[in-house]
Amino acid sequence: MDKIFKKADEMEMAINMKAVRNAYAFLTVTVLMYCFWVLIKTGELPFVFLFSCISGVIFWMTKLIETDRLTKQSEEDEE
Repeated sequence: MDKIFKKADEMEMAINMKAVRNAYAFLTVTVLMYCFWVLIKTGELPFVFLFSCISGVIFWMTKLIETDRLTKQSEEDEE
């Protein structure tokens, strides 16, 4: 019986990562535009602005941690 889920190859992973990046960028820009519009209309930042900031922090922390982890692995492999 064939597997329902197959392991993605490198090309498929690259395509998925590009799609995720594009979706994340669209969502971030859209939320920030909405927050700016609400700020102009009401003079207050909406609560969703906090979620947008937190998601940005999570993205950058994950990027830094994973980059550090993977570069350490490659340096150990070279030795």
